[in-house]
Amino acid sequence: MNKNKKNTTHLKPGDIFHPGEFIKDELDARGWHQQELADNMKVSKSEISLVIHGHRDINVKLAVLLEKALGIDAEVWMNLQVKYDINKVKKKSNKSLRTAKMTAPKKTRLKRLVRAA
Repeated sequence: MNKNKKNTTHLKPGDIFHPGEFIKDELDARGWHQQELADNMKVSKSEISLVIHGHRDINVKLAVLLEKALGIDAEVWMNLQVKYDINKVKKKSNKSLRTAKMTAPKKTRLKRLVRAA
């Protein structure tokens, strides 16, 4: 196991970032507004807003449009989305572990499985 990898069994609410937050940061760095990105991508401003606020995920089509508009590879956007999805599942699994009524040895084995995932 990579020692530099953050242990996701102790994630806090602020530790998981939806890819939309990275889009927001990119817009801020460029001095762009959501409407400018939407126009550049030929999608509605509401679509951009939903992604930025974490109400809609990035799919392959959106990742390709982001690549064309921002010059950041579609793979980067998809990787951010997959990482977000994985961390959400791990966080939910860890919460279930804490609330589950099972013997200590079973919890320990289950925690190991979650960490290995």
